[in-house]
Amino acid sequence: MASFQSYALSKKMVAALASQGYTSPTPIQDVVIPKVLRGESLIARSETGSGKTHAFLIPIIERLDLSAKEIQAVVVAPTRELAKQTYDFAKKFVTFYPGLRIQLLSSGEEKSRSLEKLVNLPHLIIATPGRLHDFAVQEKAANFLTCKTVVLDEADMLMEMGFFNDFNIIISNLVKPQILVFSATIPEKLASSLEHYVEPKHIIELQKENLTASQVKHYLIDTRHQNLKECLKTFIELKHPYLLLVFASRKETVMEMYSYLRELKYPVGVIHGDLEIRERKAMMRRIRNNEFSIVVASDIASRGLDVLNVSDVLNIDFPKDLEFYFHRAGRTGRTGKEGNCFSFYDNDHTAPVQKLIDLGVKFEYLVMKDGAITGGKALETKPTFRRKKTGELEKEIRKAVSQTRSKTVKPRYKEKVRKAVEKVKSHHRRKIIKNDIRKRQVERYKGEGRGE
Repeated sequence: MASFQSYALSKKMVAALASQGYTSPTPIQDVVIPKVLRGESLIARSETGSGKTHAFLIPIIERLDLSAKEIQAVVVAPTRELAKQTYDFAKKFVTFYPGLRIQLLSSGEEKSRSLEKLVNLPHLIIATPGRLHDFAVQEKAANFLTCKTVVLDEADMLMEMGFFNDFNIIISNLVKPQILVFSATIPEKLASSLEHYVEPKHIIELQKENLTASQVKHYLIDTRHQNLKECLKTFIELKHPYLLLVFASRKETVMEMYSYLRELKYPVGVIHGDLEIRERKAMMRRIRNNEFSIVVASDIASRGLDVLNVSDVLNIDFPKDLEFYFHRAGRTGRTGKEGNCFSFYDNDHTAPVQKLIDLGVKFEYLVMKDGAITGGKALETKPTFRRKKTGELEKEIRKAVSQTRSKTVKPRYKEKVRKAVEKVKSHHRRKIIKNDIRKRQVERYKGEGRGE
């Protein structure tokens, strides 16, 4: 196994890593660190919890010129929680690099104070998209032209937020910058948007079969339509999780479960998108101080937040966007530790479960009945995706023909119907191709044998 000493890192960096308990790199770090040290741009896709943050922080800090009073690197994270988390990781290096100046530009920080600190020109800036746009594009509060490295963390989420126009404005003014893109998923739209900056040959894919860490086991608990609150109580009483993250898609469900657990006197925290900035910061501080054994959360907490020692994840429901299932599951089984992802399940959830199985998730099937959880066999279901899509296609064609038809025969009527049907078929084919591509990607990761 490689060690950090085998890279072209200074003794100071190796000592800084050792002081934090890091002696050996994860697979993504092993591939990325040498490339970043050589100044290469890249797109890296790796499973959640694989150590992406240190994969870019280590070589960036190593390459900084601390004698220069200029901005040299910018890390962009989609949420203030992720930005703060990356900032906290970076600050741990200051003890060994006394001259290192790092600044957090986030909507969670007071704007006037951030502006005052920015005058000192930090070496490294860690920012959320909105605040970076305010300072770099609108106000031109500091000279960003000296920036040599730009990192986009959780890049698919940044694209969903519509940040890429601002990103292009900033990058276009830089002189041959190093662009580092990290994400758990690389949608086709994202890859094509980045081709101008990063050549396809520099895409690194280490993602595995289940899109989450191999140490995570996945379980379905058939609740047989029982009351979810009672099921949650039974689960906790039977499993005694060390630290349990409970996920629900709707804020109302999150608050309902949180209030219920508080009534039962459990030490429980909560995090969702509608919390005020101060409330969220205080809650995350309490979570990291191990004040709770249970945290109930919406999907805002499923993207990249690094809460230590999460033993179990429990999904009260399945997210509408199934990619969030993998982000939820990725909160446990991190940095080589084992973890479990449980999901409450009944007959209403057949469709999302089948899609997850098609994407490579291997579920064990459990049953909750009479206050006990029994079972443990692998769940097997027949593929239904193509048959379902065929039925959808026929339905969509009938709808398109109906919308095109009129009471009187108009010129080029048949041509219009033909084009409407072709448009529906084309859209249908793209959906099937996209799904097949994802399935092939999953299969490609089988047998790679890349461990943590």
